[in-house]
Amino acid sequence: MQPAEEQMARSSYGFGRWDAPYWFLGPEQGKGASEGEDNDLRRDAWEKLGSTELCDCRAFHDCIGETRWHFRALLQRTWKQLITLLLAFEQKPTDSESVREYQRNHWGRIDGEVCAIELSGIAARNMSTSVNRILFRQERIELIRRRLIEHQPVFLVMYGASPRADWEQIAGCALVAGEPVQVGATLVVWTKHPVAHGLGNYYWIGMGDRLSRRVHGARVELELGFPRRLKPGCLR
Repeated sequence: MQPAEEQMARSSYGFGRWDAPYWFLGPEQGKGASEGEDNDLRRDAWEKLGSTELCDCRAFHDCIGETRWHFRALLQRTWKQLITLLLAFEQKPTDSESVREYQRNHWGRIDGEVCAIELSGIAARNMSTSVNRILFRQERIELIRRRLIEHQPVFLVMYGASPRADWEQIAGCALVAGEPVQVGATLVVWTKHPVAHGLGNYYWIGMGDRLSRRVHGARVELELGFPRRLKPGCLR
């Protein structure tokens, strides 16, 4: 691995902004079949955009010549379900055109409401592709944890089959798949990957609605003067 690619693996976390209210954390960025085996194209794009921890999703894909998600506006398999969850959380329409419009114009933008980040800084076509996924793993977990404490988003959705211990280090408490838990001001949930077999739109709509009821219910309690309840073991 070249030094510039190693730096990207260490310091590139994904798209959006850390102070966004809605966070989504996955195992790694996917790659299109046209990108080749290496990550040179992504490294060059990351450097062109400033070599920052986060960059603009649309600008990044423009740099690598990937037109499907923002310009042709095909639905990306992972993003479309996460966007469905978010729209359901906001009690907005979750039809395909609404999801497509959000993906094209709002997902992971530097001036948007979504922080879309990855546990690994190395992109791969799928989880069966052999890459060094644990490179800088602990360092990245600790930084994401610090950013979470610093910015306290409304919710954090962590998805995928990464070892539970990784997600629990970031959350600072024990997690059960599919069960939201309050971590300070942030509602955290660990879910299956959006492309996992058997998960349809109903699952993501239901999860978004569940998070919405939890968040809005907590706000009502605070307004009425009731203390916020934390699940045992969670850190403020």
